[in-house]
Amino acid sequence: MAPLTALIGLAPAQAQPSLPAGVTCSQASPSSPIVCSGTIPSWDGVPLDADLTLPPGPVTPRPLIVMLHGYANDKTEWESASASSSNPDKDHYNTASFASRGYAVLTYTARGFHGSCGQGPLTDPRCARGWMHLADRRFEVRDTQYLAGLLADAGVADPQRVAVTGGSYGGGQSLLLAMQGDQVSTVPDPNNPATYDQATLTAWTSPTGHLAMHLVAAVPKYPWSDLVDALLPNGRAADGVLLPDGDRLRPVGVEKQSYVSYFYYSGNAPNGYYCPQPCLDPSANITAWFARVNAGEPYADPLVASAIDQLKTWKSAYYQDALIARTQDLVPVFDIQGWTDQLFPEVEGVSFANKLRAHGWPVKLALADVGHPIAQNKAAVWGVLNAQANAFLDHYMMGAAPPALDASAQVTTCDASGGTIYRQPAWASLAPYRVSFKSKLQQATDSATDQPAGPLADPIAVAAMHGGRGACVVLPAASTSLNGHWDFPVTRPFTLLGEPAVHLAIALRGIDAEIDPLLWDVAPDGSATLVTRGAYRFVGSPGAATIDLPLQGNGWNFLAGHTIRLEVTQNDAPYLRVDNVASAIVYSSVRLTLPTPNSPPA
Repeated sequence: MAPLTALIGLAPAQAQPSLPAGVTCSQASPSSPIVCSGTIPSWDGVPLDADLTLPPGPVTPRPLIVMLHGYANDKTEWESASASSSNPDKDHYNTASFASRGYAVLTYTARGFHGSCGQGPLTDPRCARGWMHLADRRFEVRDTQYLAGLLADAGVADPQRVAVTGGSYGGGQSLLLAMQGDQVSTVPDPNNPATYDQATLTAWTSPTGHLAMHLVAAVPKYPWSDLVDALLPNGRAADGVLLPDGDRLRPVGVEKQSYVSYFYYSGNAPNGYYCPQPCLDPSANITAWFARVNAGEPYADPLVASAIDQLKTWKSAYYQDALIARTQDLVPVFDIQGWTDQLFPEVEGVSFANKLRAHGWPVKLALADVGHPIAQNKAAVWGVLNAQANAFLDHYMMGAAPPALDASAQVTTCDASGGTIYRQPAWASLAPYRVSFKSKLQQATDSATDQPAGPLADPIAVAAMHGGRGACVVLPAASTSLNGHWDFPVTRPFTLLGEPAVHLAIALRGIDAEIDPLLWDVAPDGSATLVTRGAYRFVGSPGAATIDLPLQGNGWNFLAGHTIRLEVTQNDAPYLRVDNVASAIVYSSVRLTLPTPNSPPA
């Protein structure tokens, strides 16, 4: 291993600064990328485990792409020795691929995980406050900006050509970075948590202050935009096609319990560092938040309010209204969202893209069977998406041909193929037609007696049964119809493309209720394939009411001779946490509306 200055032959007196102390570089051969590694103190001294991949040849300021990893992962997630990869998400979308096209590529482990204080403060005194803040604008987002600035000061990154990308946790950070653009959220005193909510925006410059930094583009993959709705959906968020986007914060929603629990434990010790209890840092009180949410309803207390405020204000791009409304330095965004992703589904991308476009932002949007389980992440699907993502970045970073800033949606299939792709200038134009079904058949649910709707359809259980991957959930005939449901025969084939809307007329016994619909495609042999599902929190007075709620959405071909089954339950455990408050509901009528690109028969 050798210092970067030795590799590029810089004279000691040359004015160009070197990389930070402790960073060493190697190159397997003259035609191989230069790979530099080291632990770098961030803006507040917290050490971050980082790698830099550079193209072979002379080291000059290159367009810099920062590739951000998923929750509880590390810097190696996007690293590869070759452009090709057996992981479809990373195939021709990795460090080697970008370096081969002339990019400098920064990969680093986010604070609080693995080599970036993930083993806690005992191994390095600089880690005493190096806990994870859950992709916070004041901490994790600022880390990315600081490291990119260091590389600009070192002369290896072009300060005016910086892009970000990442999946899941890295995707959420990519969106937050795009919202901040060329500004940094600066806390008055990093050692005093009482000052964190007083953070202000300052211009993004390199650490020396000599270089103005500029974020050129962002490609978030399967990200959240609203972390409150993603983890605690209340059934009011919608993509605006059939139902308006509503109040996501009131009432507090239904916990995605299997997902929340999985991520909490996977990110904790020994490879993750959460703020120790009792935690006096309001931005990072992860353990207390987790315990409180899992204790369940009622949620009207200061700890819940504090958690939601932190998630909304500092960790969710959707709520950055002042940043979204700016008129300069609008960062082009290509959002790749998975609608079979039952952690961050369609609405996380579409509703946010709608919001950005309304303020003039350049946005490209793609929906497909990708992301977290139950998404299948097939090579045939990712090949198309990665080609588009590369073209998007190459335009804004390298001056290649401009991409179409359109919206696309791909139909989900249960074989190795990719389904039909639909494209339009705007999301609302993809499915201009409607298929509706109505019934006055009375159904009933009771929170005390409902059978769990989804033990075999829980995304964490599905992944465990398929080697960590997603899969189509297909139940045999004997496993279906445990709860109240309505069946609608499909007399002609059509394609669902987007979020179905469910209208329910109910009579409620109770003041708080959870309504968890599931939509199934029942084949002639009685087997049922899960198409999509939803969650809704009802609060109010007992008695008659009407409810309109969106389901998560999908692209799905319904065949003639099949049956659409809308199941209703108050118990979709273990995916959703069952309400503590007892309730019972009688449904007197239902209307199911599905958006489709197919025109009705003449």
